[in-house]
Amino acid sequence: MESIISLKNLSRDYITRGGIVHALSDINIDVVEGEFIAVVGQSGSGKSTLMNILGCLDTPTDGIYMLDGIEISTLNEKQLTYIRSKIIGFIFQSFNLVPTLSALENTELPLLYRGIGKKQRKYAAEFALERVGLSSRKNHLPCELSGGQQQRVAVARAIASEPKILLADEPTGSLDKKSGEEVLGIIKSLNDEGVTVIMITHDNSIAERAKRRIKISDGRIIS
Repeated sequence: MESIISLKNLSRDYITRGGIVHALSDINIDVVEGEFIAVVGQSGSGKSTLMNILGCLDTPTDGIYMLDGIEISTLNEKQLTYIRSKIIGFIFQSFNLVPTLSALENTELPLLYRGIGKKQRKYAAEFALERVGLSSRKNHLPCELSGGQQQRVAVARAIASEPKILLADEPTGSLDKKSGEEVLGIIKSLNDEGVTVIMITHDNSIAERAKRRIKISDGRIIS
């Protein structure tokens, strides 16, 4: 099977006052469509840098990033914005919900940025909230929802555009065990439906839910 993601000899360096920091060095990864991968490693290992590059939020210093057959370095900002809003869905540890918007309005945001019409946008957002079990809470503000419910809204927002790839950065890190299990269950069901999932975690018990694990240390893949 062809890879939906392919990283070849990828590196990312940052220039600081103390010199050059090698955040990632010679990374080679191939991800087949439909995989569920956990990226594990300690704080500062390079996990977040890798996730930012995969999500087209950062660019490598060296190497090649192929996404769905396209070399990312050849794309302009408009094309990258489309990828971030349509092909890739993001779930963050801190939810990143807009506090003044309802669950429904938060879920609609990626569709709004893409210029989707109001009627179609509302239908897609309501369907996404239904999938995460929050139809009855769609008009509530984030402050009126529990942490687990807020993260489920974040999942709904990520999947409203029906992305091929879901990037989850410590998706259960801010949740209690029960809420975390619910969110992991939703992510697993999305993967069962064919969505490619790449999840960052430092928790080995959570990483065990994935079908494959990639371990990073000091910016390098060690297993």
